[in-house]
Amino acid sequence: MSDKTIMVVDDLESNRTLLQMILEDDFNIISCDSGSACLELVEKSPPDLILLDVNMPGMTGYEVCTELRKHTKSAILPIIFVSAMDNVEERLAGFEAGGNEYVTKPIDPELLVSKIDDCLSHQNEFKQAKESANDAMKVAMEAMTSSSELGQIIEFVKSSQNVTSLEGIGERFCEIAQGFGLSSAAVIYGNPTHYINCTKDSMEARVLTKFQNSKDSIVSIGVRTMVRSNSMGLLINDMPIDDDSRYGRLKDHLMVLSSICDGRLLTIKKSLSLTDQRIDVLSRIIKMTEEQVKVLTHKLAEHDSTTRSVMLDMITELEAKLFSLGLDEDQEEQLMSLAYEASEKLDKLKGGVDELEQELGTVLEGLYEVLNSNK
Repeated sequence: MSDKTIMVVDDLESNRTLLQMILEDDFNIISCDSGSACLELVEKSPPDLILLDVNMPGMTGYEVCTELRKHTKSAILPIIFVSAMDNVEERLAGFEAGGNEYVTKPIDPELLVSKIDDCLSHQNEFKQAKESANDAMKVAMEAMTSSSELGQIIEFVKSSQNVTSLEGIGERFCEIAQGFGLSSAAVIYGNPTHYINCTKDSMEARVLTKFQNSKDSIVSIGVRTMVRSNSMGLLINDMPIDDDSRYGRLKDHLMVLSSICDGRLLTIKKSLSLTDQRIDVLSRIIKMTEEQVKVLTHKLAEHDSTTRSVMLDMITELEAKLFSLGLDEDQEEQLMSLAYEASEKLDKLKGGVDELEQELGTVLEGLYEVLNSNK
């Protein structure tokens, strides 16, 4: 049997009894029938995990969870919601309130125990990592942290000037957050929307998308903090709420970083818009040029064909009438020679038309290269 204590919060005695029967062989179980009773017990002696019913008279489970996340003793306490409602909206509401997991009724005992074990395991790993980090860094970081963080922000400002993509700015933010020792995710609003350190269907993305229309620029729920600007939403999953000084300092940093990101994103969007305009203009110029080349080539070909036909008819007619002109043989040869010379000159002009077509093709190829370089 584990030495871990689980608190069961449900207004129905039958539900509390069922959960106790499922878990009592593996855990110590305490129970209460209301949200207010839960808050009182946690204040006196926090359990290791809470199973919290959603629909209860008085305070709902979501309201209880939100209140628990405001206090240091219960800010990172694992909370699993237990509800008969199984839809995305309810799960999202549980996540926004600060819950760690969500299970639905009727209870699957194996699934419930598995989720409890996972939450307790993650909690233990978090505590161990936190203790190790505190022991190793406490003395050295107290004097250096503030200047180091400001240095990272300055470096962020410099490096972000070289970033030319919207998602690149989100990635840079998540990198500096990691440098602060924080786990983060970001959503860059727009069409298309860009997701960094989360997927489109993840709870993080859903929360940040919903937060886009909030009137608040920063919201904190326990260890989670969300920051919103015009162009992006930022989510920090593990704010150091047990260190007031660092917590306040990091919130200030996040607001500054959000403002910097927003400015850079607006600049990139304008640049991308200008690029799209250039591509559109070039595409229209190329289309017009292609049409004019086709028309000109067709006209030149028609002109060449007509001219050659007229010349051949003239030579044929000249040959037929020479005998009736009463010219001597030298004069006839001289006239025919002039006619053939004129015909040869026309053939040379045909070669000039071919060269002109090639030159127009070269102009089009140059336009294609300019277009591709702007994409």
